[in-house]
Amino acid sequence: MLKSWKARLAAMSTVLLVVLATSLVWLWAERAALAERVIGRALADRGISPISFNVGFIGLRSISLSGIVIGDPASPDAAASSVTVTYSLGELLSGEVRSVEVEEAKLHVTLTREGLSLGSLDPLLQGGGGGRLVLPPISVQAAALTVTTPYGEFAFAGPASVRPEGEAILLSSAALRIVEVADEPRFAPLFAEGHLRLEGKRLGFTASVASAVDEEARIPLVKAEGTYDGETHVGRVTAEGALTFAREALTPAMIAPALRPLYLDIGGNIAYRADVNVSGGDISIAAAADLADFSLNQTAGGSFAATGKVEATGGLAGGVLKPVRMDLQGVKIRDLAPSERFAPLRVEGPVEYVQGSLSAYLVLRSALPSIAGARLANVKASYDIAAGRGQVRASGDLAFAPGKLELQTLLPSFKGMIARMSGSLSYSANANLKDGSFASSGSAKLNNVGFTVSAATVEGVNGTVSLSSLLPLRTKGVQTLKVGMLQAGVPLENGTVAFELGRAGLRIVDANWPFAKGKLVLVSSSASVTAGNAEFLLSVTDIDLSALIDMVEVPGLKATGRISGQVPIAIRNGDPILLDGNISAKDNGVIVYRGDATEAFASEQTKLLTDALRNFHYTELAGGLSGNANGEMVLRLSLKGANPDLYDGYPFAINVKLEGSLADLLRRGTVGFRPLELIKEQSKGAVQPPANKTEP
Repeated sequence: MLKSWKARLAAMSTVLLVVLATSLVWLWAERAALAERVIGRALADRGISPISFNVGFIGLRSISLSGIVIGDPASPDAAASSVTVTYSLGELLSGEVRSVEVEEAKLHVTLTREGLSLGSLDPLLQGGGGGRLVLPPISVQAAALTVTTPYGEFAFAGPASVRPEGEAILLSSAALRIVEVADEPRFAPLFAEGHLRLEGKRLGFTASVASAVDEEARIPLVKAEGTYDGETHVGRVTAEGALTFAREALTPAMIAPALRPLYLDIGGNIAYRADVNVSGGDISIAAAADLADFSLNQTAGGSFAATGKVEATGGLAGGVLKPVRMDLQGVKIRDLAPSERFAPLRVEGPVEYVQGSLSAYLVLRSALPSIAGARLANVKASYDIAAGRGQVRASGDLAFAPGKLELQTLLPSFKGMIARMSGSLSYSANANLKDGSFASSGSAKLNNVGFTVSAATVEGVNGTVSLSSLLPLRTKGVQTLKVGMLQAGVPLENGTVAFELGRAGLRIVDANWPFAKGKLVLVSSSASVTAGNAEFLLSVTDIDLSALIDMVEVPGLKATGRISGQVPIAIRNGDPILLDGNISAKDNGVIVYRGDATEAFASEQTKLLTDALRNFHYTELAGGLSGNANGEMVLRLSLKGANPDLYDGYPFAINVKLEGSLADLLRRGTVGFRPLELIKEQSKGAVQPPANKTEP
């Protein structure tokens, strides 16, 4: 009986061992299928579905999965080609593993105003499901992340790693390539280095981003960090960086192809910083840029360089662009034209963009050390982008001071041409762009303006000039100015200048001055007038010789009669050239010279001349000036007449030619000749005394 019981126990044990062995063999053979069911059920319990995958290998320490697809197979939320999971005995069924290695992985993320979504993987963010899923360290050899946002779709690709950090998930990459998914991307591919931290619906990141302008060169763009809370929809981003542009090195179009149609030719340095704040669907941006010789070249207005600080604010509110405001903090503007057109300026004030319209309220000040801060212009501008219409209004009040605020200091092209300016100038200028056409106008009011040019000194200019065009410069018909004094060899006072600036250039219509009880009139005789070259005709009308002699103040000299005539004048390289016109007396007159100089000349002929000039009644008087008014001049004088007290009124003919500077010949108070000099220089044979006669 006992033996039979033992036999039965042994047989039963053997059967159990065989069954157990068979079961283990069967379990080992079916381990892959069992693992698929266990893993699928574990993920389903946590709300992650649909999911499909294959178990390629399962052992005591690792398991390999392939063909992983999460979500719709036609457009999966996540996918992986091959995954290897390592663990210790018992960890697989508990949901805890040591590490995960992935060859290729794809993930789609959607960022909307409602928050962040991973599609079928959203339970990982929400913490829901049938239990706590402990995320192991994950290494991805080639990750491909697609992010859909309201501002476009972007693709991220490169190696990545994922590891737990407390309750958070930390994603990092040392070389993540970022591109915009579009037929015509707005920016060149980017490479980012940094990490992304996910804790529930809270997101944070730090990154360094460079632009891949070509296969070999990467240009550092920005270092950024930020946070975003998917529950409160509040976030912030801070970014800063610096760039150096050069035509043969880095251009804006290389970084952002969307700028290529603008043909921006930019150079110099720019350092920038931006702070972005997100609240719900609203985004606020505050940015600042420091410019260092930041140049904008080859524009319609020329080439310029800017140095200084610019601050800007803007963003989105309810999906609508907020007003963008840019403040110029005394930005210094330099002209880069080969021949500098204006001296450096400082520009300050706001520029705003609101609903497709630009507006600006700027103040222009001088950046020259001698007049630093002097206000030159107030500028108000606006432009409607959709309508293609805009306008600019500028005004200013300039108080001139010699050696400081002058045209030649503000506009270098006038240097050495117009100097020692005084008085004041008030101006306004308008420019309008409408339907592709450009129109401009302006006015300038001169108040007691004075200046010196190479050919003359001008004082007391008063009046208003109206301009029908600024580009090119045109006057609104003939303009008239009052001129207090013009010193051009002789002083001319209380004159009036009428001029016109048209297609042919500047034309003097009528410039006239009262002079010696008569009048001097200057008009243009060529098509245009420039500072260096011009042609005029000076008309001398009814000049009283008695008044003229009083002006030159020659002791002992008196004269009567009136003279008229014309003198052509040409401006050549800034110098006035008199072209020997003809001036003559209308009627007879008298010249009397009774100076104390008769004994200075011993010759009989010169004594005869001095005697004749003591009471010379002329019947003809003619002459002219020729030469450079700023240099050597030639005075030509011809007299015919007689002295009734000498030789019974015997007729005389006197022809004289003198050479010297105009200052010596004509200028008031410094006249360097006397009638005796005329006598000394008289032409041979000009005086023929009667035979056998001496003094009366």
